[in-house]
Amino acid sequence: MKNIVFLMLVCFCTNLQANQCSVARPQLTIVYGNGMLNDREDAVEAQAMLSVLMSDQLAGYNVSYDLSYNYNENIAYQFLEVARQKALQDYSLIFLWLAGVEEAPSWFVEGMESIINSYDAFSYVFDGDLSQHIREYVRKIGQCRKVLLVAHSQGNFYGNEAWRAVYESSEVGVAFNQLKLMGMVSVATPASLVGYPLVYEGDKQKVTRYLTLYEDWVISVLGRVGINALPANVSNSGESDDWMNHSFVMSYLSGDPSGDVLKDQIRSVAYNLETLPFARDALDSSALASAGYDPAARILEVQFVGSESLYRYYGVPEWVYRDLISAESIGRYYNQFIRGQYLSRRLN
Repeated sequence: MKNIVFLMLVCFCTNLQANQCSVARPQLTIVYGNGMLNDREDAVEAQAMLSVLMSDQLAGYNVSYDLSYNYNENIAYQFLEVARQKALQDYSLIFLWLAGVEEAPSWFVEGMESIINSYDAFSYVFDGDLSQHIREYVRKIGQCRKVLLVAHSQGNFYGNEAWRAVYESSEVGVAFNQLKLMGMVSVATPASLVGYPLVYEGDKQKVTRYLTLYEDWVISVLGRVGINALPANVSNSGESDDWMNHSFVMSYLSGDPSGDVLKDQIRSVAYNLETLPFARDALDSSALASAGYDPAARILEVQFVGSESLYRYYGVPEWVYRDLISAESIGRYYNQFIRGQYLSRRLN
């Protein structure tokens, strides 16, 4: 039922003009999706710090930043609620129990088992928040922007469900899941995955990354109580002012080497993203009607004479595109230097 609602929202909220996208200087929107224990002020600060981290890091892109705010209750609060119902005075004992430093009483163990048994990612996703996120992502894609979500903590549950809904959409005869229109970098994720498979094998891997610290106490505790999060993959040197090592700004963005790892992951995803069909130059050729080029993603898009279908060629150097459109015989140049030389896909 939820997926049906999301798809209806996608259909309502965009009026795409896909054949008019300009990629001379591609548009990229980096969106921050906040996680647990973040109020709006914290989320706004994290978004601002993310823009500082990526300043001058994405050459060739016109970059903007946005916030997908999650008004979510999280599993940590449920731990506290179990303890509150037993009138526990010293909440620090919870941390010791969860970490296994001290043996937990039976009432706490039973309460945790109840929470875990009823655990479902949907339990931490508010439909109103998620619907708004989906509308904004699809609207940006319809405005010829590439979208890159940097999701923190439980914001990854929202990100994964938004991914599912966005990629189930289509426009101008092109299914969104045939293109890498939205990317995702998951930070301190309690989820067991990042995004979902797209039509072409390997596409998802090109536009998804994740980063979880071995020192992240929150993710470590969730693992101890049975939540199957992605395993930690980075360890920082030195100590963070955040004793839980879970804060997006203090532990991840400002950490060494996690800050540089995050920067590299965002760059890697950004340069693998693509737009909907984009503007092409008309060609004086009996073979190719038009051709366009995305310099950031190194994608050549062509349309053949007498065909409505579009074809994309990936990993094409810009000089090849320039030589193509200026060649004395465009058809001959295409056959000799492009056809069969690069990964290609038919869009419609």
